[in-house]
Amino acid sequence: DAVRFMIPYLATLGGCAMLTLFIVYLARARFSERSNEVELRIEQLLPQTQCAQCGYPGCKPYAQAIAKGEAINRCPPGGEAVIEALATLLNRPATPLADDLKPVPVPLVARVIEEDCIGCTLCIKACPVDAIIGSQNQMHTVIEALCTGCELCLPPCPVDCIELLEKPDVALRLVPKPESNQPCIMCGACVPACPKHLDPQRLFLAFDMQDKTAQAQLSSCVECTLCDQVCPSRLPLTQTFKAMKANAAARDIQAAAALQAEARHLQRQRRMQQAEVQLVRRPDRQAAKALIDSLAKEPSS
Repeated sequence: DAVRFMIPYLATLGGCAMLTLFIVYLARARFSERSNEVELRIEQLLPQTQCAQCGYPGCKPYAQAIAKGEAINRCPPGGEAVIEALATLLNRPATPLADDLKPVPVPLVARVIEEDCIGCTLCIKACPVDAIIGSQNQMHTVIEALCTGCELCLPPCPVDCIELLEKPDVALRLVPKPESNQPCIMCGACVPACPKHLDPQRLFLAFDMQDKTAQAQLSSCVECTLCDQVCPSRLPLTQTFKAMKANAAARDIQAAAALQAEARHLQRQRRMQQAEVQLVRRPDRQAAKALIDSLAKEPSS
């Protein structure tokens, strides 16, 4: 009787244990998925220069560290813009760049001084995005479109034939919001005037806010100025929308360059790992000498 009494109890206890394990498994899987999503969003905000100035070997390891609590102010190429973006994403206070790091006011690009280059290939090995080409004892050159200005090619150069130049043509030049004497009073007069059925007042306010819905509508604006004509506050709506489009295009260019740099960095890492696996290592000199001596001492048959 006691055994029959215990069977339902044990079955219930086992069922509760299995349910608990299943809930824990789902929670861990959900937490892992959430953690990976946060890391991805952090990595997308980093400039992908792969400069390692943050103390990590690349932007991805730094993103993983930030997701675990690392400071968000250790990216000199990103500067204040990246710090503020990370602070907004992670709900952390925006702090100035760390004291032990040197700020990078403008994007940089490396250039090899041709007459001084000795063709040692050390800079090629140091470049994290394969932006330097050349061969042994031949002059090297930098592919400027691929260079991220990480400065990692400078220390290994034995003749100091690499210089860093400003690269303002790829700087993120955002157009400021046009000035207006009156604020938007949200009267809605511009809404029925829009031939594309947009909400111009919401678009206007989205200049300073991350309103994804409004930003998605921006491309549909044909800049017809009808909203300007009916606005009682005389707001420069169309001019504001033009500035927003220019800023969106600049951000897209920057994002594309970052994705390209990240892809080249990952490709280089995979190539180096594969080369490391395929590398045939020579034996240690002392071990080789000991092996030769032992073979010499063996009696010949």
